[in-house]
Amino acid sequence: MKDNKNGETPSRLDDMIANVYEAVLDQDRFDELITLAESSITNRSAHRELLRRKRDIEAHFETAEKLLSSLQKPAEDYDRPVIRLGRDLTVLQANETAERILQITAGRSLEELDIDGDALGHLNEAVSGRAEDWPIVRVPHAATGKQVLLVLSAEEDPHNGKIWLLTGVERVWQQGASLAMQSLYGLTQSETDVLSMLVSGHTPAEIAEARDRSVETVRQQIKSMITKTRSRGSGELVAVARAIANSAQRRKPQTTSADHTRAELRLRDGRKIDYLEQGDTTGKAVVFLHGCLCGNRLPNTTNRYFSENGIRLLSPARPWHGQSDGHGILLHDPARYAHDICDWLDQLDLEQVQLVAFDVGAIFALVCLPHLRDRVAQLICISAQPPMRSFQDFSGAPPQQKLFALLPRVSVPLLSYMAKLGDKRLKRDGPGGFAQTVFGGAQADLEACNDPHLLDLFWQGHLFHVERGSDSFINDCRFVASDWEKLIKPTDVPIHFIHGTQNRSIRPERILAFAERIEAQVSLVENAGHSLPFSHWRDWVRFLD
Repeated sequence: MKDNKNGETPSRLDDMIANVYEAVLDQDRFDELITLAESSITNRSAHRELLRRKRDIEAHFETAEKLLSSLQKPAEDYDRPVIRLGRDLTVLQANETAERILQITAGRSLEELDIDGDALGHLNEAVSGRAEDWPIVRVPHAATGKQVLLVLSAEEDPHNGKIWLLTGVERVWQQGASLAMQSLYGLTQSETDVLSMLVSGHTPAEIAEARDRSVETVRQQIKSMITKTRSRGSGELVAVARAIANSAQRRKPQTTSADHTRAELRLRDGRKIDYLEQGDTTGKAVVFLHGCLCGNRLPNTTNRYFSENGIRLLSPARPWHGQSDGHGILLHDPARYAHDICDWLDQLDLEQVQLVAFDVGAIFALVCLPHLRDRVAQLICISAQPPMRSFQDFSGAPPQQKLFALLPRVSVPLLSYMAKLGDKRLKRDGPGGFAQTVFGGAQADLEACNDPHLLDLFWQGHLFHVERGSDSFINDCRFVASDWEKLIKPTDVPIHFIHGTQNRSIRPERILAFAERIEAQVSLVENAGHSLPFSHWRDWVRFLD
């Protein structure tokens, strides 16, 4: 497919989507739509006209999406079996690999296949939301009979809602996991050999046959491991072992520089969490939850300060950002992110931390705080996004920020279109056009961008957000526009808002009103804008214990 304007072939599916949408809706028409959206709050006729235009545009978008969905998917879908499921475990779609090696086709139910009954029960519990640990399923290879391991995950589909996926994995156990279980719990080599098969979904009878032992011998070994790990049964034993296995799969740091280290590890359910570390690796732990702008890396000068003052800064990439995997349930219940944070802290052997959250990161921090219990000593929210009450909340924001704050309540397809098109334009213009595009009209933030190091941080931050596509940005916009305040629960953890007096994105009076509602402390920083945690970092690090 060629771009009608310049004849170039799009190199990515996202670019192709943006090109199709651009032919349907130009910028002038979009500006008219936003004006109507703002007027529709008080003007009934404007509201009717908004709905009419919205239906017309979305009809075009739906046609474009159907066209694009029929095109070839990214190559990674064909490297391993991928099965898309409905809530009743009916196969909605199976990729070519799944059809070839598993003989699975759309319309069939997993209950018709050769899958262990317990595994099917666990799948039903997972897709109905009754289980937090998602199972690994074994399906025999059609040609060889060898068991193929499939791990459960979820994604949001714009037409069908939540879609459950079973995706092939090579293995869930490795030598590092055996060594860890032997060291932590005193298991023998023979026991960890049995445990590796148990974690991979084999029954005691299958393990006995594969190891040429009696079933009773295997059961006795399982009973011994339950005792050594102080588990309450084989299910808990497997859950413990799977957590250790995921931890043992943690990769070495991807990149290390003079001022930061980037690494990743696996959560209990197999998803990946990407994080950055700065400062003193043996110091007091501070977790920084990044926002929708600027990324998760702080300026080099903060690294020197943290190193000299015994502070270990850990900055996880939130779901869908960087290389971190998302989870469909978080779109409806962001408080579930607390499970990810606790799992991550456990694997880093951290009992309690100070939590610092910027921009949209503050939404996650506030709704997760009651579920983190005694893991957080204090919460500092910098340039936080307060609950959105109306479109007028963003009346003074820079044009692009205003636009993306309004879009989720106007039309999610429009949001998707503009996010992809915006990313395309930012990459076309490069760092030179970034400041005006993102911070246009926000003088304090534009002045911050005069610092070449900060501008580079902001630019690299944008690339960090879209490493795996535009879902990170789209979902953040949806969080901002959602009714997330109702998820906040009372907590004894001290909450402190730090906000710039020159923040054009979020007016200080909005933060003052929100802080009063939840009985939080507020400190205003003179002449600081939305980029305060980067441009005025000394004004918030002084509040760390």
